[in-house]
Amino acid sequence: MRPYALVCALGVVTAASAPACVGTTEYQLFDFPAAAAGAADITSPVAFDESTTDGHVWHVVLTQATLHIGAVYLNQSAPVSGSQDTQCILPGTYTAEVLGTPVDGGPSGVDVDLLSPAPQLFPTPGHGSTYPTLVGQVWLTGGDIDSTSDVTKILVVAGTATDDAGANIPFEGSITIGTNRVPKNQTTGGNPICKQRIVSPIPTTVSVQSTGGLLVRIDAKRLFVNVDFSQLAKFSSTYGFSDDPTSAGYTQPSINLYSNLRSSGTYSFSWEPSL
Repeated sequence: MRPYALVCALGVVTAASAPACVGTTEYQLFDFPAAAAGAADITSPVAFDESTTDGHVWHVVLTQATLHIGAVYLNQSAPVSGSQDTQCILPGTYTAEVLGTPVDGGPSGVDVDLLSPAPQLFPTPGHGSTYPTLVGQVWLTGGDIDSTSDVTKILVVAGTATDDAGANIPFEGSITIGTNRVPKNQTTGGNPICKQRIVSPIPTTVSVQSTGGLLVRIDAKRLFVNVDFSQLAKFSSTYGFSDDPTSAGYTQPSINLYSNLRSSGTYSFSWEPSL
């Protein structure tokens, strides 16, 4: 791992304004490996119970849960509670970045199998400072964070949900974050697409060290918090989560799956000495 002279060059994944960067002599700068993985306690088969707010219990078995992450950032400052900041870039100083820059024509970012606890490496190392960190960001994008034309499948899920009353619901679905997520009455600067793609702030005290690497874990079970599978739309032999907020099929399950995808509680950071 070699010392690095710059922390926050946004590279392929861009935003309207670049974050400030750490580069003082008081703290060291390093390259480091970075990876993402499912929850540490995930086992195969991935089966769990999920209760809805009305007390209904669903027994869920996941056969697929794949998440595309375009970039990851750490920041030294937590946003002020109640702040009405409309920018996607956090205030304060970014202390580390993992850009997921494609290598030799390969894909950008990393497609994470959420059904596996094993770390899955980003295509390129991260860069960062040993400066203390308070929050992180996960960027759910396949390219430019500000572009509405990105059609990357950010989340793909499939499985079966059953209940004690005998309901058996095979389900599948995918989520994209592009023109389908732009509000109809969006005003300039009012609700940019980057706000839909950036999960932030994620509380963490993880900071860059001279050895080891950064690991982002995603809990697939939390994606289905308060999802009522009985309200899924029927598509031939299976049921589906809708990716179109304007459609009649975009009901409670699709709304909650998207909301859980963008919840900071779904994600956690750790520094792994052996990565």
